[in-house]
Amino acid sequence: MLKNKTNLKYLLTGLIGIFTQTYVCATLPIQKIDLSTGAKLFYVEARTIPMVNIGIDFPGGFAHDPKDRIGVANFTSLLMNKGSRINGVEKNEAFIADSISELGSMVAFIPGKEMSSLRIKTLSTPEVLNPLISQASDMLAFPIFSKKILEREKAIEISGLLESQTKPEYIMAKQFKKMIYRDNPLGNEQSVNSIKAVSIDDLKKFHQTYYRADQMNIMIIGDLSREQAIEIGSKLTKNLPKTGASKLIIPPLAPLPSQDVSQREIKIAHPSQQAHIQMGSTSPSRKDPDYFPLLVGNYILGGGGFVSRLMNEIREKRGLAYSVSSYFYPAKNSGYFVAGMQTKKDQSDESVKLLKETIQTFVNQGPNDDEVQAAKSNLINGFPLRIDSNSKLLDNLSAIAWYDLPLNTLDEWTNEVKKVTKDDIHKAFQKNLDMNKMVTVVVGGQ
Repeated sequence: MLKNKTNLKYLLTGLIGIFTQTYVCATLPIQKIDLSTGAKLFYVEARTIPMVNIGIDFPGGFAHDPKDRIGVANFTSLLMNKGSRINGVEKNEAFIADSISELGSMVAFIPGKEMSSLRIKTLSTPEVLNPLISQASDMLAFPIFSKKILEREKAIEISGLLESQTKPEYIMAKQFKKMIYRDNPLGNEQSVNSIKAVSIDDLKKFHQTYYRADQMNIMIIGDLSREQAIEIGSKLTKNLPKTGASKLIIPPLAPLPSQDVSQREIKIAHPSQQAHIQMGSTSPSRKDPDYFPLLVGNYILGGGGFVSRLMNEIREKRGLAYSVSSYFYPAKNSGYFVAGMQTKKDQSDESVKLLKETIQTFVNQGPNDDEVQAAKSNLINGFPLRIDSNSKLLDNLSAIAWYDLPLNTLDEWTNEVKKVTKDDIHKAFQKNLDMNKMVTVVVGGQ
C-alpha cells in the first residue's frame, strides 16, 4: 500500500511538472457565482490538462494588523498549515505536510499587505482532489495555533528581520514605504518588539475576524465543470463564519503633498559598496481610467528594459548603472510609482539628478510617436506570456476579483492598450506625477 502511494506521489508530482508548462487560452470565459456560504466564486473551465488551480483571497494582510501587534496577520497565515483539526482529529504539521505530499499536490497560505491568500494546485482526478479539498477546508476553519510553534516561528522571523536590517536594499525599501504610506495601515512593518508582542490569543482573534466566507474571493481554474467548481468553493468555506461584526476596509491612501526638497529627500549612511536609490510618489488605483496610459507610458520611461528612456540616459549614455527601471504599483484604492537603481557611491548625486531630469522631461514633453508605437507593440505581443499557464491565469483572475474589474478584462486588455494615444500618456503623466511631490531615498551614497 505504502509503495503504491509512493509511486502515485512521484507520478502526480511528475505530471504537475509537465502540465504546468501547458498553455491555456486567453479567451476562456470567466464565470462569477455567489455561493451560499457568502463567498464569491470566479471560475474558468480549462479542460486542456487534468489540473486544477485554486486560490482564495480575503482582507487580512499586514494592513489589518493591530498597531501594537504588527505581525499577527503574518503569523496567523504561517501557522495555518502547522497544525489543524482534520476530520475531527488534531493533526500536527508533519502529518499535514506528508498527506499533501502523498497526493502530489500543493497547499500554501500566503500573507500579503492588503490581503491574505490560500493557493492550491493539484490533479483533477477525484481520488486526489476530493481528500485534498476536504483537508484544505478543515485547515482553513480549524487551525491549531500552538504556542511552541509560534515561538519557533517568531524566533525565525526575528532572526531574518535582524539580518535584513543590515542590508541597504531593506533599509531603502522600509524608508521609502514609510514616506509613501506615512500613517496609513498599508505602511505597517514588523519590528522585533511587535513580533515579540504577538500571542496565541492574537492569532485566534485575527482568524475569527478575518477568515470569514463573506469576505472571500475563490478563484478556480481547471479541469472541472461549473457544478464541481461550486461544490469545491462551497466545501472550502462551509465551516467558516458566514459574516462578521465589522467591515474590513483600509482607509484610502492620501496623495503626497507638495513639499520642499529637504523634506522629500533622505540620505542614509551605509558601508555598502554601492549606493541604492529609490524615487517615487503616490499614484492612481488599478481601476483608474489612467491605468492603461500610465502602463504604456511607463514602458517607455522605465519599464521596457533596454529600450526605456531611463536605461538609455543612465546606462547607455553615461554608464552610471547596470540597470535602472520604473513601475506603477496600482493597489485597490491607490498605488505608488517608483524608479530605482544602484550606482557607485561617488556617483549617487549625479544619478539622482539625472533620474529626476529624465522623469521630469518625460512628464513635461511626453513620448514621441515611434516610442508609443513600439511600446504598444511590445506590450500586446508580450501579453500571451502573462497568461501562458494556469498559475498565471489564476494570478490574473485574482486581480480581476480583488480590484473588482470587468470579467472581460483579459479579452479587452490588448484593445485597451491599442486605444492609448501619445496625448493620453502625456496627460496621464502630467496629472499623476508631480516632481514636487516625489520622495527620494539614497542609502550608502555620498
